[in-house]
This record gives sequence, structure tokens and C-alpha cells, in this order.
Amino acid sequence: MRVIEVLNPTAEVRAPQIPLAPRVSDLRGKTIGFLNNRKANAGLLLESLQACLRHRWGEFAVVVGEKNAAMAAPEAVLTRLSQCDAVVTAIGD
Repeated sequence: MRVIEVLNPTAEVRAPQIPLAPRVSDLRGKTIGFLNNRKANAGLLLESLQACLRHRWGEFAVVVGEKNAAMAAPEAVLTRLSQCDAVVTAIGD
């Protein structure tokens, strides 16, 4: 009789658990960053979301950054976005 060995291809999690950033409860008067990865429709999604957020919350300042989809954001973009109260990023395809 043959024995079938079943293997589990999953690995243990090695990355440290990092807590989520605290949520911003009100956007009025805040600075919100929008990071576009330049894939198709990512910019359109961010523009639409920005309009929806303004409709819901009113006025807020905006910082826009862009990055290559396959790479980390440039240091200059990260520096600008680090001044924001919250940042939204989109991955479009």
C-alpha cells in the first residue's frame, strides 16, 4: 500500500506586527495626502475619493505625491507626505 504525504506550503509569519495608525475622526482643517502609484485608474480613483471626502467633510488641504508602481516612493515624496494628518494611497489596474 502506498502512503501519500500531504505537505503544508505555508510559512510562519516573520514580520513584526505593527499597529495601524490612529484614525482621523474629522478631516476639516486637516492636511490629507494622496499617493498615486501611476497605474491605470489610480489617479482617477484618488480624485474621485477626494471629491467624495470633500462632499462629506468639507474643506481640507491636499498634498499629492506620485511613485513608480514597482518601487518605493522617493524620499522627497515621503517627506512631503509625512507632514499630513492622513495619507490615502491607491493601486490601480
